[in-house]
Amino acid sequence: MARKSAGMSAVSRMCRALETFTPQDSGLRLSEIARRAQMPVSSVHAIAHQLVAEGLLERSAGEFILGVRLWELAIRAPGTFGLREAALTPMEQAHTIIQHHVQLGILSGSDMLYIERLSSPGSVVNFTQVGGRLPWYRTSSGILLAALAEPAVQDQLLSEARPAQPPAPNLSDADMQRLMRRAQQNRFVVTEGFVHADATAVSVPIMSPWRTCIASLAAVVPSRGTDVESVVKALRQAAYQAGQRLASSLSRDRL
Repeated sequence: MARKSAGMSAVSRMCRALETFTPQDSGLRLSEIARRAQMPVSSVHAIAHQLVAEGLLERSAGEFILGVRLWELAIRAPGTFGLREAALTPMEQAHTIIQHHVQLGILSGSDMLYIERLSSPGSVVNFTQVGGRLPWYRTSSGILLAALAEPAVQDQLLSEARPAQPPAPNLSDADMQRLMRRAQQNRFVVTEGFVHADATAVSVPIMSPWRTCIASLAAVVPSRGTDVESVVKALRQAAYQAGQRLASSLSRDRL
């Protein structure tokens, strides 16, 4: 087993243990946490029981699961959850029109992190999950946010987007550059079949009061029979309202 925990602080080791949990693997045994965290089982044993004592982990049927206290702490974060609260009502209105997945995402490092999603029974296939991540270059939202990012951030993202497999069949670096230029011009991105052949994603930006792009609002719709223009229109209206609500919230907080 790798021993990569030497020299790490206690907080770093705790964070590494917590980061082993994913939306797909919400319950893990001690040995699996140790394997994923690349730390000795003895170290993880002590860390896990400290986290249980603090309510950050819980025990369930011989496994560890994330504790409710993590959620209680997370909802106090003003950035992500303030954005979610501002966007939720406009998202519901867009979802009523689109009748398929509508989701809210932000860039986190070089990944898209999804913080809310609304779906309907019978919606087209969609692999994103709330709290889940995808590489930015695999998503319409990620490409949009990369295209509208500051040059230094954009350069960093592009330097990391050299995957062994392309984002979509036959999509070269030059294709990606063209897609990003169109995103800068049109202020929306449409990607057909990036994650699944039957699904098309459409993304528009949510702007901050300082006119910077802080998030994406996206829909995942069927690749066939969808009026993309109407989807873009509904998303843009919702994104504008979300930006306005966020600005009003920030103004109230300053009073």
